[in-house]
Amino acid sequence: MAAKSCRKIEVLVAADAILGFIGAAKEPVMISDMARATGLSVDSCFRQIGTMEELRWVTKIGAGYILGGRISELRARKVAALEAQRDAINKQLQELEEE
Repeated sequence: MAAKSCRKIEVLVAADAILGFIGAAKEPVMISDMARATGLSVDSCFRQIGTMEELRWVTKIGAGYILGGRISELRARKVAALEAQRDAINKQLQELEEE
């Protein structure tokens, strides 16, 4: 299916900005820092983070947040899929070399 031009779903754009900021941080990130870095309001960040925490996308550590277990699970699945693709390609290359 060809992609059509469509309006952005702003809540997803905001979630991506927040997760990107948290993912790049070396320490737990406070909501006020998220708001400053993303240009979102503190209220918006607070609502987003509340939902993300329920979904396990983020984990609260003290007064800040880090990426959560669900993000790690998704990453692990992606890595496993990429490794399987790599192994299949390597097998095909080996078969071609043997011909």
